[in-house]
Amino acid sequence: MSGMKKKIFGLLIALGLAVPAFASVAVAPTRVEINANKLKNNYVTTAIEVKGDSQQPMRFKVYPGFFTINEKGEVVMTESSNDPHDLTKKIRFVPSEFTVVQGRNQKVRINIANLNQLPDGENRTMLYIEDVNPKEMNIPTGRAGIGAQLIVKTRVGVPVYVDKGRVSKEAEIEYFNIVKAKDGLYTDMKILSKGNSKVRYSGKVQILQGKSLIDEYELDGGVVGGGNYFVKKQKIDTRNIKNSGEYTLRAVISYLDENGKKKNIKKEANLNITGKV
Repeated sequence: MSGMKKKIFGLLIALGLAVPAFASVAVAPTRVEINANKLKNNYVTTAIEVKGDSQQPMRFKVYPGFFTINEKGEVVMTESSNDPHDLTKKIRFVPSEFTVVQGRNQKVRINIANLNQLPDGENRTMLYIEDVNPKEMNIPTGRAGIGAQLIVKTRVGVPVYVDKGRVSKEAEIEYFNIVKAKDGLYTDMKILSKGNSKVRYSGKVQILQGKSLIDEYELDGGVVGGGNYFVKKQKIDTRNIKNSGEYTLRAVISYLDENGKKKNIKKEANLNITGKV
């Protein structure tokens, strides 16, 4: 098996998040959100910018694909869909293929027509920007005579959302519990999205003893798909709990409703510290 090389295929995907530096490309904005109810026309046009960060020119192609968000907050990509809220066949964009060089920008113009034909609620697609020529990297494996070849393909996903008609964004905390693990205490929370459009939330956890605020720390934010739920566990920050006793943990979740108005929801759990924290 001397001189043998094993091929490994890698894929870089940024779904509305920061693109890793080694991806050699950046996009802005990282997501497109459109409220069709605020438009006077029956169509919408917008654009995203693609910036190259590679010393060599890079060739990209653009194509759409449907996706959903599961109960773990993960994006699930679907090659084909009969979902009426799928914008994949309704979105148009130019150019569909282009080359960018370091420090230069390329605009991809987006058009969605016949907005009045879209179903009520959230309609969506993912617009992918993918390099045409994958990169090869040789990686030593530590085993004599055997190497590995990493095939890296950069693919950036920009989610496109269109809310239309009767849209509802309503969140609820179904439960907020405290669970114990080997490495400490965790909050276990289930958030429901009871409307027909996603809820993007942020929040904090307050630690109280009686009416006194002992500490406050950031709760990891997330996105819950319309009509879905999200289960999240996060380690409790107990650094400022110095004494044993009865405490209250309060989750405070914030999100914007369908009218752009900030909503806050709360849920509490009891924490009894009997020994060393």
